[in-house]
Amino acid sequence: MAQQRRAQRKETPGQKQSLLPVRANKKQFTVPHPLSDNLFKPKERCISEKEMHMRSKRIYNNLPEVKKKKEEQRKRLILQSNRLRAEVFKKQLLDQLLQRNAV
Repeated sequence: MAQQRRAQRKETPGQKQSLLPVRANKKQFTVPHPLSDNLFKPKERCISEKEMHMRSKRIYNNLPEVKKKKEEQRKRLILQSNRLRAEVFKKQLLDQLLQRNAV
């Protein structure tokens, strides 16, 4: 392991850049760290742009401030619908009273 580390330190900057994955067809790669002692290193895994977008969206939707905003929006909609129902009920009740008094 020590010999590998020494060999990697002696590499030129041009060689280090070649270790980084080349972005082709808008795909991103996960590359294990070259100095890690992990014996079960993950292989390069291709992540599509759509998959990254979905992951980012999922993480964003799980943020507490986003959850709070959605909850407030839902409460606002419920209050608004309740107000409309109350107005309709009030109007119906008034119509019924007026019809009884007119007869």
